[in-house]
Amino acid sequence: MTSTSYNTNTNNKINENLHDSTYEPVNDKLLGSGSYGLTKLMREKSTGKQYAIKYIERGDKITEHVRREIVNHRNLNHPNVVKFRQCLLTPTHLAVAMEAVGGGELFSYVQQQGKFNESQARYFFQHLISGVEYLHNMRISHRDLKLENTLVDLNETPTLKICDFGFSKGGFDSQPKTQIGTPAYIAPEVYAGVQPYDGQASDVWACGVLLYVTLVGRYPFQDPKDPGSSHKMMQRVLSGTTEIPSSLSEECKDLMGKIFVTDPKKRASIEDIYMHPWFRHDLSPNVPLGNTQPGPADGDMLKELQSLEEINAIVDAAKVAPKKPKGSWGYDDDDDDDCDHMGGSGDLGGSLDVDY
Repeated sequence: MTSTSYNTNTNNKINENLHDSTYEPVNDKLLGSGSYGLTKLMREKSTGKQYAIKYIERGDKITEHVRREIVNHRNLNHPNVVKFRQCLLTPTHLAVAMEAVGGGELFSYVQQQGKFNESQARYFFQHLISGVEYLHNMRISHRDLKLENTLVDLNETPTLKICDFGFSKGGFDSQPKTQIGTPAYIAPEVYAGVQPYDGQASDVWACGVLLYVTLVGRYPFQDPKDPGSSHKMMQRVLSGTTEIPSSLSEECKDLMGKIFVTDPKKRASIEDIYMHPWFRHDLSPNVPLGNTQPGPADGDMLKELQSLEEINAIVDAAKVAPKKPKGSWGYDDDDDDDCDHMGGSGDLGGSLDVDY
């Protein structure tokens, strides 16, 4: 964080004008929109640095899930995880600022190219596993890992970054019990209603689905005769029924077979995955794994983080519906085209020669 801004004034009241004095829009386009609200690319006036800011309308949409997302995201610091910047209150919205990632969703690249070769898929999978191991080290289960929640940073070499912690569970949260996530990525124990279930093991299953989609260009548990049926897909997930193409290498098929195990206790762990021979090919030393993973935030980094006290005060205030007319950042719900990709069964066709 290049500078520290505070949301409270001398009277300890939350400054609802800080957003407009700190940020300005880069353009009129939306980075995304959905049931949560919308996201815009904004520029910090003092530094010129760009951030993605998610706007959630004040009132009933500010749930404990929103608080959990912010708190779990707050102190994460890893090259394969989108970084949190701060949250602010406007007269009409809760604004959550985070690192801007310009390359878009990995989902879009799969759509364009149809599928990746093993080298390309492995490159991004290595980044994914590094980020997921870090989250698990930080006692966070993501619970909604999917192509649409992985972004590609193209600033230097392409880098995958995990985003969207709305369904995440942290170490101080209750054990996962709820059937949430995106249907194509949900693990069998979650569909089966196991309570509580192992959030880290369900993350591993979702990583396997993501790998399969990048390599094959379709979801692994779709019924070939009825690919649009969520019920048939659920039944195939519960029984572990999928077809791993024979065109894939033996090492790759072996790894997928170890991930797609319906018993979470027998499923490959994150360490099992990154020690697998297929995963180790062309592995960059710059990808943190095992004892090279960064630890929890401490020292100067902790000082730069927005305090939990401030975050909780802002979220609590945001639960109160706006009383003022909508201003510069008071977007109407009519702008919401509900394109937050929650269905998990998007069109994966198309082709484009993208070489990573």
